[in-house]
Amino acid sequence: MDEQTGMKTIWCFALLNLIFLTAGICAAEVPDLIGNWTGSWRAYDAGVGYSGSGENDSVNFAFVEQRDRIFAGNLTFKMKNESDSKDGFVGAIGLDNKTLYIAEFDKGYIQGTLISNDEMELIYLADGEEASVAVDRLNRIKA
Repeated sequence: MDEQTGMKTIWCFALLNLIFLTAGICAAEVPDLIGNWTGSWRAYDAGVGYSGSGENDSVNFAFVEQRDRIFAGNLTFKMKNESDSKDGFVGAIGLDNKTLYIAEFDKGYIQGTLISNDEMELIYLADGEEASVAVDRLNRIKA
């Protein structure tokens, strides 16, 4: 085999490897979010200042419907000194199968990252006179 044929063989092999690797990345399975996720948060609210979840406080995201990359559910904040706060949400999983985009029914938007199959971080944003930001760290509740 001459040098030119050898180089062509190497390039063809490299190209085939690249195609197989790319196909594996594109074929990644959409994560299943269905279930209950709970955790803690840190927040800043206009007019209130900084706050965070205490020992008896929690946030719970219940992912109740999912079809491919689109999902819906309900969230509940439980605070020791207040009644539960509930809201619905809808969202989508990004093409990378790790980024979450969520719109709450009442107000505000959330962008998140799946850290693993059972852990995520969510960042909530609301604008206007009652601007707010929160960082939630959630874990899936095992049944």
